[in-house]
Amino acid sequence: MWQFLQSPRATSNHLAVCRRSLARPCARDRFLPPRKNGTYKAPPRLFRSSPGAADVAIKGKSLERDRLRLSILRSNGATSTAAPPWRDVPVCVIVAHPDDETIGCGAQLTNNATVVVATDGAPRNLVDAKAHGYDTACAYAAARARELRSAMRVAGVDETSLIQIGVPDQDAARHIADMARALAGVIAAKGIRCAITHAYEGGHPDHDAVACAAAASCHLLARRGYAVSLYEMPLYRQGASRELHQTFASNESASELALFLDADAQARKQQMLACYLTQRHTLSGFAVETERFRPMPRHDFTVLPNSGALLYERHDWGLRTGAEWKELAGKALIELDLIEPQV
Repeated sequence: MWQFLQSPRATSNHLAVCRRSLARPCARDRFLPPRKNGTYKAPPRLFRSSPGAADVAIKGKSLERDRLRLSILRSNGATSTAAPPWRDVPVCVIVAHPDDETIGCGAQLTNNATVVVATDGAPRNLVDAKAHGYDTACAYAAARARELRSAMRVAGVDETSLIQIGVPDQDAARHIADMARALAGVIAAKGIRCAITHAYEGGHPDHDAVACAAAASCHLLARRGYAVSLYEMPLYRQGASRELHQTFASNESASELALFLDADAQARKQQMLACYLTQRHTLSGFAVETERFRPMPRHDFTVLPNSGALLYERHDWGLRTGAEWKELAGKALIELDLIEPQV
């Protein structure tokens, strides 16, 4: 059984709430005006409906490319103005691995943020551990935890607001129900009303498992009259012919918020990424100019995301098939009494 881990300086009250939850039985640029925390004020109509061009390879490698995309959206009348709802309020960022928080929303992390990392970042097959000079998963996990703490110091996130649940890397899909209960405990204990997590996109099974657990935790809290606004951020997924980074799959009912980072925010995010020495090669493929978000749609987690195109079916990341995902997600949601068992 995995163990709940937390920063040694975290308050005992928060830890106790999470343990009780786990034990509960199941039932830019100069032309754009700057704003706080390193993001540009949204240009008119920036908050837009996703156009559904799921396999267009927009990697966000330059601000000019994003501006061109934005001008096209404006001409189509597909954008509207909005500001990040987590601006200057406590927010909980819920991710699968150390470094996911920096890739997806590093510029949004401040001393108002609680960061919850579901896994220890150390796959038990030891392939990654040995590639970086570690003989055991425990040693590799400790190294990744050190990297996480270093990155969060750069972001200004207090160590008491940094929580690792401790699920083994690549095994999160087998612990969705437990993670949902733990997240509900953290959110309630911290008084969080706004949370950001992974998009349900079929990229990494741990990402999808955390997205499912985060959504389930909000449903569990809603039963007790506690409302949480949940937002998702894209990391990577399978496109028609290649892997796509930091773009949403098609979902006509959802709206997208693209935040363009100024030079200072980009430099800070690069500094955070540089803390993850063991992930240097992987992180080199992600852009730092833009961060994208949208309110999490009402996903059916028993239906495959991204039109069934799953990146993890091409890799050995702990879950090999969509059928296995549907079985595990379904069992977890039944355990949490969020869906009815199939007869």
